Amino acid sequence: MPGLALLVATPAWGADWDAGECASGSGAGPTRCLYRSLLPSSGIVANCESEARCRVGAYYGSPDAPTWFEVPAGMDALPRPRVRWHTATLAEVRFDCGRTCTMSYFFEARRRRISPARAAVLDVDVRRSLVATVEGPAVVVLQIFAGRPVARIERAWSAGLTAREAVTALHFDPDGRVTFTWLSGPERRPVTERVTVPSVPSAG
Repeated sequence: MPGLALLVATPAWGADWDAGECASGSGAGPTRCLYRSLLPSSGIVANCESEARCRVGAYYGSPDAPTWFEVPAGMDALPRPRVRWHTATLAEVRFDCGRTCTMSYFFEARRRRISPARAAVLDVDVRRSLVATVEGPAVVVLQIFAGRPVARIERAWSAGLTAREAVTALHFDPDGRVTFTWLSGPERRPVTERVTVPSVPSAG
């Protein structure tokens, strides 16, 4: 964008959020941030009028010609994103949509794939391309890009808590299981479990 001054240039790989390479005009003008993949000429671009109004997309080639993410139903615009590179070519682009609400898109640069929005992402299994999310009263494990559920976890969460509030920790393990801690009973007692999660939906 002409006339913009460089603010930061700190690419990041791995589990941390990427600060991006951001440029801004003077005052409260628009900003553009690039979050680069290790794969050349690919990454995420965010053009923001304000913290609450951005166009965000994935590019392969020129960042001036991205594939823009669709704005989820119920939202007027996308807010400023947070971007995390789970691998050198797999990005999670997360948006806050309320006090306890988040939406994430995933971009795989090598295969040029973009996922639909995934709500309330808890963890990502990069090796098997799975994502753990919260859907209503359950934790649901989905294939990131196909969206097919492979596991659904429901428990007697403590009364008054949603699944998102009751699950205090969750991560994928290298052996194909998920370890999670949830709050049980009126005393909100923490319970930790490990459950096996398949890579594909069951035939039944």
